[in-house]
Amino acid sequence: MKMKRLIAFAAAAVIAVWPAGGFVDSLAPTVSAADTVNYQYLDPSFNGGEPIRGVDISTIVSLENSGVKFYNENGQEQDIFKTLADNGVNYIRVRVWNEPNDGNGHTYGGGNSDVETAGIIGRRAAEYGMKLLVDIHYSDFWADPAKQTRPKYWAPHSHDKLKGEIYNWTKWVVEHVTELGGDIGMVQVGNETQCFFCGEKDMYKICDLFSSGEKAVRDFNRDILICHHFTNPESGYFDWYAKVMQECSLDYDVFATSYYPYWHGSLDNLRKELKNIADKYGKYVMVAETAYPYTNEDGDAFPDSVKQGSSGATLAYPVSVYGQTQAITDVFRTVAEVGSKGIGVFYWEPAWIGLPSLSYEQQKNNWNTYGSGWASDAAGEYDKDATGAGGSGFDNQALFDFSGRPLESLKLFTQIYPRKEKPVGPVSEPHAEIPEGLYRIKNSATGKYLTAEGGRPEPGRNVVQYEADGAADYNSWYVKKSGDDSYSIVSGSPENSICLDITENGTGLSQSPSQSCVFVERDGSYLIVPGGAVDAALGTEGGDNGSRTGRKLRSGEKDQLWIFEPVEEYRITGDLNRDGIVDTFDLVFHRQQLINGNAGEDCDLNGDSAVNVADLTTMSLFLMGRGEFPVPSRGTPPNTIIPG
Repeated sequence: MKMKRLIAFAAAAVIAVWPAGGFVDSLAPTVSAADTVNYQYLDPSFNGGEPIRGVDISTIVSLENSGVKFYNENGQEQDIFKTLADNGVNYIRVRVWNEPNDGNGHTYGGGNSDVETAGIIGRRAAEYGMKLLVDIHYSDFWADPAKQTRPKYWAPHSHDKLKGEIYNWTKWVVEHVTELGGDIGMVQVGNETQCFFCGEKDMYKICDLFSSGEKAVRDFNRDILICHHFTNPESGYFDWYAKVMQECSLDYDVFATSYYPYWHGSLDNLRKELKNIADKYGKYVMVAETAYPYTNEDGDAFPDSVKQGSSGATLAYPVSVYGQTQAITDVFRTVAEVGSKGIGVFYWEPAWIGLPSLSYEQQKNNWNTYGSGWASDAAGEYDKDATGAGGSGFDNQALFDFSGRPLESLKLFTQIYPRKEKPVGPVSEPHAEIPEGLYRIKNSATGKYLTAEGGRPEPGRNVVQYEADGAADYNSWYVKKSGDDSYSIVSGSPENSICLDITENGTGLSQSPSQSCVFVERDGSYLIVPGGAVDAALGTEGGDNGSRTGRKLRSGEKDQLWIFEPVEEYRITGDLNRDGIVDTFDLVFHRQQLINGNAGEDCDLNGDSAVNVADLTTMSLFLMGRGEFPVPSRGTPPNTIIPG
């Protein structure tokens, strides 16, 4: 995204009066009566013969964390990844910054676009069968034609040292995002690199740096496509960029450009520039970013970058849902007209909206706390253009309205062909098996345990999360098989008829019949998926003691991941008669066991793997207060933190 221009427009907040009659017909392009676009000449070896119908939703995790919700066309809250997949989207683009924070817990904003966030987005995309384009900026914040600031840690590096860092960073990013579940189809080495990359302005030196990123991708997986991204096709420089990259023997597959219809010239010129690259240099070509406004209204108390009357922007389509649909459909059509090397289009940030009910100060708090705006107050230390926290200058160009409901324009992706029908719902994942037994169930994000509210495991009680230092009947759960790969979770013991009941209104305790669920493993933690659910999982509503739990839209984030800790019988060292204390009765018991030859491993009190008179001495010293048992107590101790 061309952030310098975005910021300038937002700061100016120009609102001009549009000529009488609204849309100026003389500026309107000729729009085909047919809204479908067929990539009939697409190389069949690319992406299974389907063009890219992509979106960049890099801010989505921060938006959801700030309270933004998304819905389907029926007004039901729904995982946005499902909504996108249902509407034909087959590729997700996500940006990656190195360290987008000040090192003191303050995000720079812009979606907190670090590797962990990219992994979350990649995994959620893969669950709905969508591939991932990883857009590596090689910066701690926005990289665009105006600024390509090196990451803080790389600032003093020589050229050769920088090459090594680029290789190592690229390889680590693709490895980590893949480990987190992303299905990477393409990696973008640099973002809008107009003869400017990582602080370097010599194109030949830039190509030398590019080559390190390329090699890292090839060394990881040669099937992943490598993309270089430019912008301003109207500048006429594309052939020169490609010529220098050829001279430098760069190993890449895709030449991409940003194309915002109101900034970047005509579609005829776009077609000409891309076709030249495809025909002359044999590269795939695509549009990596595009967008168009559907309204002149604002939804987050932050000025929009482009609307009617904005300086420097030529709005050749109506500012409406219809105009937005036609503008983007025409971009798809133009790329298709390149021929077999034209592979598709990504829409930039179609879900970057705010919460219109909030005041400016409340919005600003979200931008600083969750990083859901373009910048936070902390970003100014790294980016001189970030003079304060700001929101989304693109909410009026989203494909969702300000309330999170999909616009009709989202359906345009269903009209881009060839298109293979995909199953509704997440791609099937193998269900995990957990041994039947008694467990404490701990949330991965908060470290707190599923607990019967008030410490009373009774029907009708809510199940919350609460800290614990041991086990009790109110925070221990028996997991037992209820089908081939399904389980029920009951309170305390397998004979208990009080079971966990996961609903949208919260998790509670109810009498049998028990609710079934399945488990999906995530690196030693588990999603708890209610029986029959497609896109739901057990999640939390905060991190405090007593916070509610319940059925949430499935995201796979840490607040939906649970660790099953086995509850084992607590054996106090020295308590041989199992009365809960160590006293002289245990000493007598120990002596009798030795005499009778029945002493078991519990009688080995000094840890020497033998049971003899030395263990009696150890216990005697303990009872006289003159020593401790070298062998620790075993099992899960009783809980002493009583839930309020």
